[in-house]
Amino acid sequence: MVKKRFYDEHGNEIRSRPSEPFYKKWGFWMFGVLFFLLIFGFIGIYALVSESEIADERIEQGAEEGGNQVEEAGTEDDHAKPAEFDEEQTYTYEDFKGIYVSFIGEPYNSPIGMSDIIVLGDDFFRSFNRWDFDMTSTILEKTVEGNILTLDLDSDEDEQWGFHSESGIEQFELSYIDDKKILHSITKDESLYSMSNQDLQNNYDQSEIDYARIIMTLRGVPSLDSWAAYSSEYDGDKPVIGVTYSNKGDFIPYIDGDAEVGYPEDVTILYLQNKTRIDEISYTYASIKNGYIRVYPVPLNHAIRTGQEVIEEAEEKYIEPFEPYEVADFIGNVEFDKE
Repeated sequence: MVKKRFYDEHGNEIRSRPSEPFYKKWGFWMFGVLFFLLIFGFIGIYALVSESEIADERIEQGAEEGGNQVEEAGTEDDHAKPAEFDEEQTYTYEDFKGIYVSFIGEPYNSPIGMSDIIVLGDDFFRSFNRWDFDMTSTILEKTVEGNILTLDLDSDEDEQWGFHSESGIEQFELSYIDDKKILHSITKDESLYSMSNQDLQNNYDQSEIDYARIIMTLRGVPSLDSWAAYSSEYDGDKPVIGVTYSNKGDFIPYIDGDAEVGYPEDVTILYLQNKTRIDEISYTYASIKNGYIRVYPVPLNHAIRTGQEVIEEAEEKYIEPFEPYEVADFIGNVEFDKE
C-alpha cells in the first residue's frame, strides 16, 4: 500500500495533512446562512407589522373623512333648500335688500299694482308709486330677528307728503315660495315681490324689456301718463303697444308727393294701437349697435312732406338701461301686440 504524501504551500513535503482555511470549512458557511436567514426574517416581520398598522390608520382616516363628507354634504343640502322659511337659517340685512313691487293679480303675469314700490338700500328706505308719490328716509337702525326686519327711520317731515312713517318704524317679513322672493310689509299688510335684474330677465321676454326701454327713453319717464293708462279710450283700461316691422326698401308711409322712397335699412315700428289718434305715440327705429338706435321721424308727428326728409332727419339715440322696477312698471301696464 502506497503511503499518501502531503505538501505545504511551497511544495515541500510534510508529514501530516495541512489545516484548511476557515472560509473553506462547512461550519463557517452553515453559520453564515443561518445568520442571514435570521436577519431577513426580522426584516420581513417588521415590514408586515408596519404595513398592517398603516392599513389600519388609513381605514380609520377614511372613516373619519367619510363622516365629515356626509356632514358637509348635509350642510350643503340644507343651504340649497329654497324653503319658505328655514328657522335654522341666519338672515342678515343683505338678504332683505333689493327692489320690490306689488301686482294686481298673478305675480309677474299681471300689471304692477297701485301701491308702493319699495327699495331697501344700504342705509335708506325708499317708497313710491306710479302717481309720483316718492319718499326716502335714512335708516337709523336695522334689527333682524329670524326672518323679520325692523327698521328705525328718521322722522323728518317731507314738505309735500308729510311723514314717511308715522311711527318711524317699518317691519318686513321675508319668505320664499318656489323661486319667488317675497317681502311682506307687516306695517301695511301687503306683499311685494322682488324685482331684480335677474327677476326681470326670468319673467319677461327680452324684446318686451327692449321695447319698454326704447319707449321710456323717447317719450320720457313715465312713458305713459297715469291718466292715459286708465283712460276710457283704451280697450279694457290697458294700453296695447303694437309692434310691426318693415324691411329695407319698404316704402315710407304717410308722405306727400308721388315719389315713393323706401327705408335704407330694416326698421321696427312701435305705436299705441288702441288710441284714437295714431300719432299719439308712434316710433320708427333701426338697431345700430352698442345700445344705439336710429330713430326716423314719423310724418304724422312732424312737418315732413317727403320720404327723403324722413331719412335725412333721422337721429341716433342711446338707450340707457333703466332700473329694473321702472322697466317692469312699464311692462306691467301695457301689452305688446307683435304682428
